[in-house]
Amino acid sequence: MPEQFVLVEDGTISFMASQDLYDKFLGLALCVVFNVEDRGKEISFELVPNVNGERRNVLSGILGSFDSDHMWIQYLKSNVLWGLLEGGVDFDQFEESYLQFSLRIRVSGGTVKKLGYVLRCGQLEDDLKVVLEDNQFVDSTALCEDIDGSTGLREFLRKCHLPIEKLGNSGSESESEDD
Repeated sequence: MPEQFVLVEDGTISFMASQDLYDKFLGLALCVVFNVEDRGKEISFELVPNVNGERRNVLSGILGSFDSDHMWIQYLKSNVLWGLLEGGVDFDQFEESYLQFSLRIRVSGGTVKKLGYVLRCGQLEDDLKVVLEDNQFVDSTALCEDIDGSTGLREFLRKCHLPIEKLGNSGSESESEDD
């Protein structure tokens, strides 16, 4: 797994964010290293996002059939994960300053060996950085800032030193390669 990803131990990515921080989120790069249980059998996935325990847009699909252990990298826009019908998160509905964001990953036909993530965000103001350091609701090493707001996905992945050779051109982009 590329070292830029923050490792997660229990199969669930979880952090707290204020409205100010959430508004800076552009997307999440996810890296899953999994072993194949039966050679040639289809591997499927399910991504289950929650905001304050409320289930959001579940995403699922088939990664393909593999003969060996694999690494899968997926980039998803934050509104696709945690918004309702790909809209934003309405902080007013929860009446709290900080919300718990989580993403549980399940793989069928294989076993997750490692899970990591990087949060792509717009440039953070100094006062927001101070708040992040003080409350530690988000692992600051998981944040990758897009300083001028013009960085495309490929540039973001390149900046974070992530492999991009096989990426397609879709809205949520993924890469899968042998581990």
